[in-house]
Amino acid sequence: MTFSRAVKICLWFAGLVLISAAVTAAILIARFQPVARAYILAALRERYKSNVQLGNLQITLFPAVHAVGDNLVLRLADRPGAPPMIVIRRFTIDARLPGFFSYPKRIDRVRLEGLQIHIPPKSPATGHSSPVTPFVLEEVVADETTLETLPADPKKDPLTFAIHKLTLHSVGPGRPMTFRAELDNARPPGLIHSSGNFGPWDQDEPGDTPVDGKYTFSHADLSVFKGIRGMLASTGDYRGQLNRIDVHGVTDVPAFSLTTGGRALPLHTEFNATVDGTNGNTTLHPVRALLGRSPFEISGSIERHALETHKEIDLAARTNSAAIEDFLRLSLSGPAPMKGTIGFDTKVRIPPGETPVIERMQLAGMFTLRGVTFTSTQVQQKIASLSHHAQGQPKDTDVTGVLAQFGGRFSLRGGVLTLAQLSFEVPGANVTLDGTYKLQSGDIDFRGTAKLDATISQMTTGVKRVLLKPLDPLFRRDGAGTVLPITITGTRGSPSFHVEIGRALKREAKR
Repeated sequence: MTFSRAVKICLWFAGLVLISAAVTAAILIARFQPVARAYILAALRERYKSNVQLGNLQITLFPAVHAVGDNLVLRLADRPGAPPMIVIRRFTIDARLPGFFSYPKRIDRVRLEGLQIHIPPKSPATGHSSPVTPFVLEEVVADETTLETLPADPKKDPLTFAIHKLTLHSVGPGRPMTFRAELDNARPPGLIHSSGNFGPWDQDEPGDTPVDGKYTFSHADLSVFKGIRGMLASTGDYRGQLNRIDVHGVTDVPAFSLTTGGRALPLHTEFNATVDGTNGNTTLHPVRALLGRSPFEISGSIERHALETHKEIDLAARTNSAAIEDFLRLSLSGPAPMKGTIGFDTKVRIPPGETPVIERMQLAGMFTLRGVTFTSTQVQQKIASLSHHAQGQPKDTDVTGVLAQFGGRFSLRGGVLTLAQLSFEVPGANVTLDGTYKLQSGDIDFRGTAKLDATISQMTTGVKRVLLKPLDPLFRRDGAGTVLPITITGTRGSPSFHVEIGRALKREAKR
């Protein structure tokens, strides 16, 4: 046999071997397709306790495992009426042969397209079984994912997270996966960056699946909410379960303002809140805020999307050491009409409506103003004059040394501040008033009683002092030198004080 003939026979034989191997591989792969499909369905049913539907599935084994599938749907077996828990429009799977044929199977990379996760409300009858790990996912990429937690009340909207980018990595069987995500926040618009840990998946109660991480949120434009302006930035961390997450963070708005007027002030908050996936509400406990240099606290519950969907908001706000001028600058144009320290404890209600928030806001509570001076020289002179006369020192002209104190109950509705049992004190005088103050126009309308240390005659000089002395007994009562009915009208920039002598004399005549 010649050498060339031997080579031809060897090549022919090698060809037969290759053809046989190819045919054998084709037969194995063809038979492996339904086996692999059955395995994937069984593994998903076991891992997620779900009924599984799968569209097309194509798998190749060489040189590595590569699978492509579409229309994967998982429905919780014990909740047939609920929306599907997981919907995947298209997926690809890549794995090395040794890992794919081990237990648990190790999948190197999974890419999910069109992933939707719907977390159902908790079932009261569900127990907890031991976790099952038929496979380990080394890396999962699932951009443009939608995660929803469904409320217990079917009439309420689900809590939805639109996840723009999502990558998860496994750190070991039965342990949480690490993740990095970017979430598009609708209102206020902005991008949230987050990283943390997710899982292990709770196959009995998906909503109980643990999650924790950190987030950053910046350049959020608050002007999408009627009545306020400013760019918000926030950082923080969170921990809990998919259906109930506790969040701790800080927010900063360098120039917070109201669209109705006033000046912009920095607003800083530190907060602890619970986001309840069962109803979409956020509970604040509490928020510590700093407006300008004024601290205050806010607590309460806010229904999800309350500002943009005009649902009612009910909160409580309190402080005992804030600067009056910070709150006045926020709501009023021009300089603040007074300076001092404010304390308040109030309920805040914002009912539904299309008008700006500041116009719908309703307040009811108590307040104190301490160490008050008025920025208007004219107003401060009138307050100082009242104090000096009330002390029987009408010749005293000191203005700066007179500090006023206020206190009482109040309510705000429709931009009108109503004050009941308002107490106004300066050295030598105690005034109680009831009336209204309009925030926008500054109109004042108060009526009440002034109790002064001095008598009528002591508040004058010269001949008037002598002539008025016989009238002192007419106005002296209740331990005070003088008791007078008064009215305060006008505007915040130019108030007018009136003593109703006629009303006082009528009251004396009835005694």
